[in-house]
Amino acid sequence: MDTLKKAKKITVKFFLNQLLEPATNDKGKEAYPLYIQVTYNRKNMQLKSKYAEYYYDLKEVKPGLMEFEERILQKIVTHEKSETKGEYDLKGLKRKYEVYSLSIHEAVEDYLKPKLRLAILKTNDELTGVLNFTAPQATTALLHKGARRLFPDFDRYLGAKLQTELAAYEQYRQLYKEPFFTYTFPAIIDWVDGSYRGELYKKLNAVYKNNPGAIKGIVALIEHAVTEKLRQLGE
Repeated sequence: MDTLKKAKKITVKFFLNQLLEPATNDKGKEAYPLYIQVTYNRKNMQLKSKYAEYYYDLKEVKPGLMEFEERILQKIVTHEKSETKGEYDLKGLKRKYEVYSLSIHEAVEDYLKPKLRLAILKTNDELTGVLNFTAPQATTALLHKGARRLFPDFDRYLGAKLQTELAAYEQYRQLYKEPFFTYTFPAIIDWVDGSYRGELYKKLNAVYKNNPGAIKGIVALIEHAVTEKLRQLGE
């Protein structure tokens, strides 16, 4: 008689890593970085939280952060074991966590910014140095807006594909006019496992139901951005 195998549990625990050098305030109080221990099939892996800071106590961690990272790690392990022949042993989890936990919005920014920068450099204008691509607040949208103001004929340097992608980027931004104040943003793993695709298509069909070209362009942009990030796992 066949018996069903019991699904192996994925356990995620958070702790302050007191084995590392602490950060000390002016009163000498020590704070430590937030770390995560993942356990699966009797294998353990410890990794540093991607989004956390140093804390004196776990109670100081921002609301929703640990729940967010636990959800992401649960998804990553579930995905990886489904893609692995034989027993999955958490190998490579640290690197995959770095990529899979990245927000979709950041992946798109990282995909478009270098392309936009090359287009700006093609103008060969002395004002290209005015646009600071390394500033934290310098989004692709702001840099594009700045370039169009500085260089009246800038669009001719973009090329058809980049113009299409920048238009799709702007249409995508319109879906999320309010910033993410909590850890609820979609991550790359949400795209890979298909959960965010379903959510996104609902938004797209509601906002752009009469514009199938916009829907196609936005999905293609995200697919390209995510694919570029996933290539890092093969390097």
